[in-house]
Amino acid sequence: MTIGRIDHVNISTSDLAATVAFFRDMLGLTPAPPPGMDPALNSWMVDDAGNALVHVNTREAVSEPGPINHVAFACSGYDDYAARLRGAGHEIRESDLRDIAGVRQIFVFGPEGTRIELNFREPPAP
Repeated sequence: MTIGRIDHVNISTSDLAATVAFFRDMLGLTPAPPPGMDPALNSWMVDDAGNALVHVNTREAVSEPGPINHVAFACSGYDDYAARLRGAGHEIRESDLRDIAGVRQIFVFGPEGTRIELNFREPPAP
């Protein structure tokens, strides 16, 4: 059960074009269509190696937590994390996108309401 690195940061915006332009023109990232998502509402900003460092999406509702929608970590040990979080009483949401994006995910909120995404690019346990 390990967090290896920050996987990406998700930024919600009311102006997708301006936000994409900032990351492209000011920071040198390249826009890329996210797998399985509407590119008119979402964009991944990738580095020269093709890693999606920033996920930009249009703000869906006033209930969004703010411009930093969530922070995602690349992890291993899916079942251990799910059991630990549930055992501590945390409500989690799970998403299996292995067919679309090669990843399973666990979403959980921290004590101050920070949305955390745990990404697992590993096969499920037998």
